[in-house]
Amino acid sequence: MHTGQVHGLYQERYAFRDAMTDVVIQHLISDEKIRIKCWDYIKKIAVYQERVAVQLSNRIIVYELSKEKSPKSQYWLCAKINQVLECNLLVLTSNHITLCQETKLQLYTLEGVKEREWLLESTIRYIKVCGGPSGGEGLLVGMKNGLIVKIWINSNFPVRLYKHSSGIRCLDLSAKRTCLAIVDESASVIVYDLQTKEVTFDEKFASSVAWNTEMEAMLCYSGSGKLNIKTADFPVHRQKLQGYVVGFQGSKIFCLHHLAMQTIEVPQSTSMRHYVQKKQYEDAYRVACLGVTELDWRMLATKALIGQAWEVARAGFIRIRDVRFLELIHKLQQLNQSQMPCLNAIVLAYQGKYDEAAKAYVEAGQVERAMEMYSDLRMFDKAKALAEDNEHISEVVGKASVQEIIERQAQWTEETQDHETAADMYIAAAQLDKALAILAEHGPASKLIEVARRLKKTDTKELKLCASLMRRGGQTAHALETYIKLGDFR
Repeated sequence: MHTGQVHGLYQERYAFRDAMTDVVIQHLISDEKIRIKCWDYIKKIAVYQERVAVQLSNRIIVYELSKEKSPKSQYWLCAKINQVLECNLLVLTSNHITLCQETKLQLYTLEGVKEREWLLESTIRYIKVCGGPSGGEGLLVGMKNGLIVKIWINSNFPVRLYKHSSGIRCLDLSAKRTCLAIVDESASVIVYDLQTKEVTFDEKFASSVAWNTEMEAMLCYSGSGKLNIKTADFPVHRQKLQGYVVGFQGSKIFCLHHLAMQTIEVPQSTSMRHYVQKKQYEDAYRVACLGVTELDWRMLATKALIGQAWEVARAGFIRIRDVRFLELIHKLQQLNQSQMPCLNAIVLAYQGKYDEAAKAYVEAGQVERAMEMYSDLRMFDKAKALAEDNEHISEVVGKASVQEIIERQAQWTEETQDHETAADMYIAAAQLDKALAILAEHGPASKLIEVARRLKKTDTKELKLCASLMRRGGQTAHALETYIKLGDFR
């Protein structure tokens, strides 16, 4: 890409000319900068891995990052070619430099020995190193006539990849080398699948393009003051950005604007959520690893749990250190197949979404489990309402279940020392002996008439106790009513 700036980029290392005779190497992640004084006019710069090649007026010098541990990183001179070698573009690989001269590429060793030369059919517009073993790296070459070739530097024969209809301005190869992204002279961005030989994406108004080095199906391109991120076959995500995209690593985009390089952190939440919606949990996890919020991690882990993607769910909850849900995963994996329809309800209950959990239990045909959940939570009114609403669904859920819920509520209120309410609950549950026992010990006497009226005439012992307690409590009229029921007119 021609910007008027003498510079070079490889992944997160960016080198540029400063003050005409100095090279500044900037690490775009840590923002560490190292200056190399060359004491001569700098014509070209190339970067590859931990090496930097600098073309001066009468020689080419290669520097390498020192491996010695020190407070500040340093570069040392590792090779020098004392020749005047003219070129339009300079490319560095592990053990070679490549010079581009219009339609010609020349390969030199770092000792200055010319090893190989390629003569191509059109003017070379763009070159990018696309990885490979040391001494056998590949070069991606785009030409003015639209032809794109791949050249292995240890081979004499270029490999034709694609012939585009117009000149190439920028290009990049995906992480797994399966797709080619191109920006042409008409400012269109095109994605070409090298396996199916088909164009899979095409859009106007692009100035530069870069694939994500850590995610195969993700690329970004800039143009018209916007940054565009395309993931798989999902809609393009756009945000405002001035400048040219030159690199995309994880969640970080490297952008050149006004001769200065910027590192922009891009949240991956949108792409992750697209994968989750399609239940592609493993792909969603890979995107999440590039950089999302804790809330996004929880959403992914929860959805994966419901979708029974156990490993993704476990990895997600480990990431946010949620031990409670990790224990839940272990329990859920022990469930038999017949219990799996309740999985969504169980997860909702663990999240504290009890009403949604109850609805999910009902949809799964497990009304009694929803009632049991409400009862355990002491939400007895909701349990009774649920039982009455779903009486027609299950034989289990009927009057007997309501009675059981009321009885459990009575037991709980008795445990909490709310004796009057406990007595009411026992009366409602037709547990009159328990209600009478509470009222006999704790009162109030006014409640005894409700028990007496529900008792049968044959329950002589209980009726006599009620009448006696009512007399003692000053409830003379109620006591008289109870004696009449007994047939005792004395």
